[in-house]
Amino acid sequence: MSETKYCINCGKAIPTNATFCPFCGATQDKVASTEDQNTITSEQHNTPNQPEHVNMWTALKLGMRQTFTWSQRITRPQYWWLYLDLVLISLVLTIVLGIRAYSYPAFILSPLHVNVLQTVLLLIFSALMVWTSVMQFTASARRLHDSNRSAHYLWFYLLPLVGPILIIVFLCQRSEPAGKRFDRLASQPKPWTHKWWTWCLLVLLTLGYAALINITARDTAMDAALTTTSKSATTNSDDSYSDSDSEESSDSTDYDSDSESDSDSITIGDDDIDIADQKAYSTSFTDSSWAKSTFKIDKVTVYKTDGTYTSGSGNDKKDFNGVVKVHMSIHAGQDISAYPTQAKLSTNDGQQVEADMDSDDFDGDLNSGTDSDGNLYFVLSKLSSVKDITSIRLKWDASYDTDDYDDDNAYKIFDTTLNLN
Repeated sequence: MSETKYCINCGKAIPTNATFCPFCGATQDKVASTEDQNTITSEQHNTPNQPEHVNMWTALKLGMRQTFTWSQRITRPQYWWLYLDLVLISLVLTIVLGIRAYSYPAFILSPLHVNVLQTVLLLIFSALMVWTSVMQFTASARRLHDSNRSAHYLWFYLLPLVGPILIIVFLCQRSEPAGKRFDRLASQPKPWTHKWWTWCLLVLLTLGYAALINITARDTAMDAALTTTSKSATTNSDDSYSDSDSEESSDSTDYDSDSESDSDSITIGDDDIDIADQKAYSTSFTDSSWAKSTFKIDKVTVYKTDGTYTSGSGNDKKDFNGVVKVHMSIHAGQDISAYPTQAKLSTNDGQQVEADMDSDDFDGDLNSGTDSDGNLYFVLSKLSSVKDITSIRLKWDASYDTDDYDDDNAYKIFDTTLNLN
């Protein structure tokens, strides 16, 4: 029997010395010279080169090295070990960075508001997820090549339900000798890390992925805020917003959520914090100077925890032994957006912290006539005694939509200092 090779175009077996395919007419000169250089490897294995022992580490190194390699092949063990690697990496990234990235928007365009730390976290998470996605996509193309199928079969992903199932079946097929036809462009002059266009593509995909996450986080935050304010408006629909009524409402509830005056613990999010000492202060801050709306802070409580607690995770993880709770109420005189849960607090002893993400969800987009109130929590990394905090400074943003570009009042930064005595 005469020796055969496979057509670079249709993949059918043809004589080794053929210069064109008798089935499709494709010229075979280039592939012949390439195959002559790799005769021993091709004849012995008829499969792409692979290490003697394929495992998670060798598959991951191959995947990283061939992130933008399209025309070669990858064996079935190499592909599925790489697939397991990327699934585990994506899971870890989602737990460590993704949950935080989706928790609230890193930036808002109208009005312009940027959370620098959240933006950096979002970009890192997006870049890593894009890299793993590209690695997985090109590896799937090379696995199809190894089964003598064109990468165009990946278009089947667009078919609902049936398409992904067919792709999985194709990816599980054994290596086919005819798949050698896809190795014609195997040699690359330099690795992808030395090519400008690969970095440009990664940057563009990262920015697009980050924008999608930010939009999703913003919509989620707005929906949560609207739900909370809607419930608050229903509860308080029969109450007028006079100063006396507001004080009565504050005194009657006196914040049943944690009952700080009679309890030795408070609850922040899902965590119960044991309290060693506490001191509550009545305040009289009221600001009705902006957008026909009124912001009030009527109570500040300083807690000394019983022991040291930990908040956050990863790089945001920190220990604390003190908590400042600020109760705020808002009356929206027109449609506004207010973000006190993203406020920054400074203390007289030199500490500056942002509002804890487990603060009450009572802000966001507020419709005209809406009354909303809740507690802001700020954790302090060092607090010797509750009496050490004698004053606090609080800053937060608010805005409203307008078509008047000359309206300098559309964006407001509230800045107040409260003396605790």
